[in-house]
Amino acid sequence: MAGKRVTIADVAKATGVSPGAISRILNNDPTLNVRDETKETVRRAIAELGYIPNPQARGLRLARSGSLAMIVPEINSPAFVAIIQGAQRAAYELGYSMLIGGIGEEGEDPNLAARILSSNRVDGFLISTGKQEARQLAAVQQLGAPAVLVNRYLNEQLPHVVLNDEAGVALAIRHLANLGHERIGFLGSTRRFLGTRRLAGFKQGLAERGLRFDKRFVVNCGYDREGGEAAAHAVLALADRPTAIFATNHLVAAGALRVARQLGLDVPGALSVASFYDGPVADLLTPAVTSVAYPLDQLGYEAVRMLVRLITGEAPGPTGITIQPTGLVVRQSTGAISG
Repeated sequence: MAGKRVTIADVAKATGVSPGAISRILNNDPTLNVRDETKETVRRAIAELGYIPNPQARGLRLARSGSLAMIVPEINSPAFVAIIQGAQRAAYELGYSMLIGGIGEEGEDPNLAARILSSNRVDGFLISTGKQEARQLAAVQQLGAPAVLVNRYLNEQLPHVVLNDEAGVALAIRHLANLGHERIGFLGSTRRFLGTRRLAGFKQGLAERGLRFDKRFVVNCGYDREGGEAAAHAVLALADRPTAIFATNHLVAAGALRVARQLGLDVPGALSVASFYDGPVADLLTPAVTSVAYPLDQLGYEAVRMLVRLITGEAPGPTGITIQPTGLVVRQSTGAISG
């Protein structure tokens, strides 16, 4: 490690012990339930690597604030509202308060978590950022703070709570196929964790019904309405256009519906539209949108419970939790092709 300051993350990598547990070993936390052999392994690695504990991190672990922080891309998404509500419910039940921070959809504030932590305001983090989760996580781990990824995933060793995206998307595709649709479009992100999982579910649903995957019908458009409009224009301009579209969320679905109206395509007579994440917004669109239902609040609820176990040193339970879809809410936006 010559020429590089050794961090608590380096010690964690060398020992396989979480940064939070290492910090508590350094602070001689009497509530920490780990074997003496583990403690000795950590202390030996610290000596060999030349790690010098960060005094700010030691202060954080010795004096808990009773507060948690959740870092999200933006707070105006209906999905994040539901996740935050679940997190706040669990925090209240466990005697904690919640801080909410938005880094911006494009990750404009990549050091937000570290700044919050440096002011000694929170005991741990829920991280649900799209483009900066690795950086945010590294920042809090370096200071020894516990963290749980929410609807995000980096590897099996890092605590996380996610949705079974593949099962939900496949559920919607099966519904569209059962209505007789053979050419189905996919509008949404095709990259990173969520995008690749949802695209995998799209392919799975097609394969289950013996339908061919056509990459022309897949458009990477992100998660906003403007992206949905651009993507819908692209696929609906094809001579053999899709007769149905799956949108990755309601904003993208709203963009697709707007383009359908502009092109004079009746929904669902000429084009069916289904979406991810059921919620109140689905009923407000015209027509109301068929959507995959998930208990989104459970994402935040379970993540807080996992995080508090890490903070208090209780038996951690599983490293990862996967929330299953509860069904498909069928509304007016999907139907058999007329004529």
